[in-house]
Amino acid sequence: MTYYAQRKSINNGAPQPVVNKYGTREEMEYQFHLFCASAVKTDVKDVDSIEWGTVEQGVIERKRYTKQTPEPEEVSEDA
Repeated sequence: MTYYAQRKSINNGAPQPVVNKYGTREEMEYQFHLFCASAVKTDVKDVDSIEWGTVEQGVIERKRYTKQTPEPEEVSEDA
């Protein structure tokens, strides 16, 4: 089987070039986790969609990361 790892990103509303890697099962599972670690570490991209699987049978695992935006604080009028 042919294994792949893929990262798709959107930055400021514009799709970025798709990154595709191919190799053994172990290499692509490792690459998948590297992509995930990179997505968690950076807040540059609006959205990161990362997956790995086989060309023949499709996705084994997929994760989606979105840029974290601060939640507005609730203001109590009781005080």
